[in-house]
Amino acid sequence: MSATQTFRTSPGSYAVLCGSLSLPLILWVCIALRGSSFGLTALLIAIAMPGTAAVWLAYLRLRIDESGIEYRDLLGKSFRVTYSEVESLKTRWMSSRYGPDRQSILHLRDGRNLRINFRPFPGDAFGVLSERLKSDA
Repeated sequence: MSATQTFRTSPGSYAVLCGSLSLPLILWVCIALRGSSFGLTALLIAIAMPGTAAVWLAYLRLRIDESGIEYRDLLGKSFRVTYSEVESLKTRWMSSRYGPDRQSILHLRDGRNLRINFRPFPGDAFGVLSERLKSDA
C-alpha cells in the first residue's frame, strides 16, 4: 500500500490570486508615501482582500490514502469516496474565455459524477490519483 498523500493549494495559486488582490494595498502605500491620505477604511479593505483569499485557498485539499479520496473545494463542497465506489476518472478539455481548461470528473458506480478541480494543486496531483485508481482497479 502507498502512503497517504495530501495535496494543498500550490504556491503559484497563492501568488496569482493574492498577488492580484494586493494591488489596492500597493496603491494605498504609494499614495501614503506621497503624503496624501486615502483613509483607514481603504487600508483595511486593501489588507483584508489578499488575507481573505489566502484563507480561502488554504481550505482547498485533496487527500489520497489507502482507502479512498477526500476532496474539499473552494465553494465548501466536499466528499469522501472509497476506491471501490469509483468507476472511472475522466478528463475532457473545454474552451473557456481564458483558454483551454481541463475538467476532471470522478464517475461513481451509483451514477453520481463528482468534479475535481486540479488547477490549484501541484502538477503531480492528477497523476498520483490516476495511478492510484489504476492500481486499485
